[in-house]
Amino acid sequence: MTVLRSYEPVVVKWLETYPCMTAAQVRYWLEENHHIDANDRTVRLFVSDLRERYGITRDSEPRREYEAVEELPMGHQLQLDFGEKSVRDAYSSRYIKLYFVVFTLSYSREMWGIFQDRPFSSEDLVRSLYWCFDHFSGMPRQLVYDQDSIIVVSENGGDIIHTKAFAAFLAESKLEIRACRKSDPETKGLVESSVKFVKGNFMENRLYMGLDVWNRSFEGWLFQAAKRKHGTTKRRPVDMFAEEQEHLLPIYGITPVAIAEEMDRIVRKDNTVWYKSNRYSVPYGTYARDKTVFLDVDGDKLHIMDRVGERLATHDICTEKGRLIKLEAHRRDRSEKLKALREKTVALLGEEFKIYLEVLCERKPRYVKDQLTIVLAACEAHGRETVLVAMRYCQELELYSANDLRDAAEMIGSQNPSPAQPTKLPVEDERYHIPVQKRDLSVYAGVASGSAVIQ
Repeated sequence: MTVLRSYEPVVVKWLETYPCMTAAQVRYWLEENHHIDANDRTVRLFVSDLRERYGITRDSEPRREYEAVEELPMGHQLQLDFGEKSVRDAYSSRYIKLYFVVFTLSYSREMWGIFQDRPFSSEDLVRSLYWCFDHFSGMPRQLVYDQDSIIVVSENGGDIIHTKAFAAFLAESKLEIRACRKSDPETKGLVESSVKFVKGNFMENRLYMGLDVWNRSFEGWLFQAAKRKHGTTKRRPVDMFAEEQEHLLPIYGITPVAIAEEMDRIVRKDNTVWYKSNRYSVPYGTYARDKTVFLDVDGDKLHIMDRVGERLATHDICTEKGRLIKLEAHRRDRSEKLKALREKTVALLGEEFKIYLEVLCERKPRYVKDQLTIVLAACEAHGRETVLVAMRYCQELELYSANDLRDAAEMIGSQNPSPAQPTKLPVEDERYHIPVQKRDLSVYAGVASGSAVIQ
C-alpha cells in the first residue's frame, strides 16, 4: 500500500476520468504504465479508499429513469415472456436445459406457465396460450410480448408482421396486441419479474426427475406463490384474481385453430435445416449467408420453400430425434466432374496411360480428384513425354500413386539435359495422338540408378 500511495494523484485522475474503472483495470494500468506489481487485494483496498476519500462513485453510465404507471383495470392485460435455465438431473451428474413460458395478469399478478425440454416454437406458444386461457377460465383483452422470433417476423415500422401460427391465433382470438419495441423490453416489467422469480425461487437447487414431474411440481409451486402477499400490491394474487376472473372475456366458442406449422429457418452450412431435433436436407448449393427458408407441415410431410414460395424439398417427417434426413437428389454430384477430369487426363496422355490411371483410381477412390490434379500438374511442369516415361517406370515397380509419378517425372527430367517443353493443357475437344518411343526397361532402371541418361 505504501508504494501505491506515491501514485495516488495518477490513480485519482484515472478514476475521475473513468468513474466506472475497476480495481483490476487500475492494477493492469499501473503494471503497464508504471511497472508496479501489486496484488489484487492491495489494489482493491487502495482504490476503495480513494473512492471514499475523494467521493468518486462508479455510477458513470447514465441510468434510465422510470415512471410509475397507473394500475390497469381488471381483466385488461396479460404479459408473456420466455426463460431458460440448466438444472441438475437427479439420476446423473449432468445438467438439463429447460425452457419455459410464463404468463402474468397485470392486475392480480396471477401467474401460469409451462416447461419443456426444447426451445419453444410458434405452435408451442399458441398451444400454451390456449392452456393458459383454460386455466384462467377466460382471456384478457390485451396481450403484451417481446419481439421474439417465434412471434414476430418483422417490426416493419409499426405494422408488425407475425409468424403464421401466431397470426392465425390472433385472427381467431381477436386479442388486442402490444409488442414491446426491441430497445424497450422492460415495458412488460411484471412478467420480467415473474421470470426471475421462477428461476430464482422454483428452479434454483431443484433436481430434475422428468418433465411431467417437473411441470406438476411447478403447478403446485404456482398455487403456493399465489397465496403469498405481493410486494407491490400488498395483497395475495389469489384474492385479487378471484375479483379479476369475472372481468375476463369468455373463451366459449373459441377452439384452437389447426395450426399450420410454417416456420422460418436459417439454412445451415451443410445445406440442412432443423425441424424438431432432426436435420432435413435441401439441394446442394442452397446455403448462403443468412439464407432463410420456410417450413410447412402437411400431415406427415415437411415442405421446405424459399421466400418466393418455390418448393425446395419435401421430406417424410421423422419421429425420432438426432437424425439426418437426406434425399438422394440433394447429394453433391461429383461423378460428372470426375468423369470430365479423367477424360481430360487420358486425352492429354493417350490411351497408353488409361490402364495405369484405372488402377490408380481403383486404389485411391476417395482421392481421385487430387490424384488427377497432381498428374496434370506434372504434365505442365515436366512435359507429356517425361510423364509417360515416369508412368512406365512406376508401372514396372507397381507404384500406383500420383505423388510417385510426379517424383519419378521430376527425377527423369533432372537427368535429361534437354527436357521436353512443358505441356500446355488442351481445351476440352483437343486430342493428342503422338507416337511414343518404346525403350527397353533396362534404360529406365539405369535412369533410376543415375548411371544412364535418356537421349
